[in-house]
Amino acid sequence: MSELNNNDAKRPKIKIDHLTKEFYSKKKKIIAFQDINLEIGKGEFWCFVGPSGCGKTTLLRVLAGLETATSGTVEVLQEDSTKPLNSMVFQEHAIFPWMSVYDNIAYGLKNRRIPKNAVKEIVEDYIEKTGLNGFAKTFPYQLSGGMKQRVSIARAFANDPEILLMDEPFASLDEQNRLILQQELLQIWESNRKTVIFITHSIDEAIFLSDHIMLMSGHPGSIKNVFDISFDRPRDMTSIRSTPNFNECFSTIWGQLREEVKR
Repeated sequence: MSELNNNDAKRPKIKIDHLTKEFYSKKKKIIAFQDINLEIGKGEFWCFVGPSGCGKTTLLRVLAGLETATSGTVEVLQEDSTKPLNSMVFQEHAIFPWMSVYDNIAYGLKNRRIPKNAVKEIVEDYIEKTGLNGFAKTFPYQLSGGMKQRVSIARAFANDPEILLMDEPFASLDEQNRLILQQELLQIWESNRKTVIFITHSIDEAIFLSDHIMLMSGHPGSIKNVFDISFDRPRDMTSIRSTPNFNECFSTIWGQLREEVKR
């Protein structure tokens, strides 16, 4: 992955060019995804949707720098080298069990040696934004799944990355908590407009959250289609879900996704 220290606002935040990832298992080549070409603008919220096994998570890991692509390139426009380029929120709760809620959220800031008073202000702000008031001194084993994921999201935003990568962060939650956290995520995102790439299996979730949806084909994954989501922001799930546009969008995406699932 190359980082471009360039403030040219006309350039995409992320440019993916002919990206392919291959694995070898027992001398057999397995293509996780192939020939991905995509441009993601600064401050855009993208959702990646596709059948199980199409390479969504592997693609996200390549964008995070956790995996190396077999071929192709990823160019990232980095605007501030003093801040982290990206933070990742995983499907499973990746918070430190031996740290309190406060210390988990503060972890990245402390590693960057941010002054203690600034850390306190930032952490307390995100504790409030994510509904964790009263839980600062609580440890993860004392929290529900939804509360743990709030901590993960607060930590990612608090570290102030330029790009936020999210791998099905709400997949393990019940429907009520999922809807609440979707709304809370949008409220936080709308306050700072980070560039977000969010993987989900839920078409409803993708339509509600995103500016654009990339639909991937079945294995090996490639781009089947890209959908632009035009609902005004700020959004409310109850309001947009009842509109003809939402139903039409859902039907179109599901029709194409169903083809890939059957295939």
